[in-house]
Amino acid sequence: MRYMFILFIMLTVSLKAEERLVWPPPPDTPKVQFIREIKKIEDFEEDKGFFSRFLDIVFGKKKKIMVKPFGSYIKGNKLYFTDTGSKAVFIFDFKRKSVKIIDHIGDYALSSPIDVVVDSKGRIYISDSVLGTVFITNEDGDFLGKIGSTTIIRPTGLAVDNKRNRLFITDTVGGKIYVVSLKDGKLIMKIGKLGTGKGEFNRPTFITLDRKGNLYVVDSMNARIQIFDKNGVFLRMFGERGTVIGTFANPRGIAVDSDGNIYVSDTLLSAVQVFDPKGRLLLVIGNYGTGKGQFAYPADISISKDNYIFVSDSYNMRIQVLRYLKGGAGQ
Repeated sequence: MRYMFILFIMLTVSLKAEERLVWPPPPDTPKVQFIREIKKIEDFEEDKGFFSRFLDIVFGKKKKIMVKPFGSYIKGNKLYFTDTGSKAVFIFDFKRKSVKIIDHIGDYALSSPIDVVVDSKGRIYISDSVLGTVFITNEDGDFLGKIGSTTIIRPTGLAVDNKRNRLFITDTVGGKIYVVSLKDGKLIMKIGKLGTGKGEFNRPTFITLDRKGNLYVVDSMNARIQIFDKNGVFLRMFGERGTVIGTFANPRGIAVDSDGNIYVSDTLLSAVQVFDPKGRLLLVIGNYGTGKGQFAYPADISISKDNYIFVSDSYNMRIQVLRYLKGGAGQ
């Protein structure tokens, strides 16, 4: 009996160790840890009581489901993400354990919502690549305005600089980044043009800002990352096309953690690669698959102020949540 008890303890410890998924794996010091996955709304929100479920059935209330999560933005206790399959924007409130869904902006039905950001006043900006517009709304889906419907060909990636009241909009087909004022929506400047040189783009997609206001652009068809200062001046770039570690096959999403490390998702490699601020490879997270920490055509990435990492694992129909272990500290 004593030996059986010891064996039980050993198996329990072994199972607990297996549950902790980290990169790089032991014996190296872990830098990133898998936290959880969100596959459906029921995984997140509090269970409704019988009466609420009964009313939903009686009044025919239909709930959107997660089909193809794409762009994302984290602000405080809330995760905002677009879903190109459901043609909607989901808002997950981690504090209240509630979910809101926006599929209409006023009288406009979303057609292909790509990215979403939120300004300091709570206004939500949603890019729709098919409608060629960036909509401005709130959590109730009210129409508050739109940007770019006459100038931007295909709006995709978004970034917001609340300190300087600026919204950055990627025009994937036009090959440039538009910078507009959050106050009046007027154009401040354009960054880039079609091409392969420094400061030129070929099908740019997602973008992000670091804490200094520097702009990071995923220059997808040029298979590289370009970085600009807060005034739109080119700083540096890194990356080359390939199918091996450290190269890009089809880079898509991008985010920067509190130490300035750069996370880039790649839809064809089905992985997230992590680079230091100078563009040197530090770590590769995941590979193709359906398990925890595996990806199938991952899209955007968002990182919270406390280094939680949200990856839109599009073809696995889920959001995967990781965490950067600052200083390599385990939990």
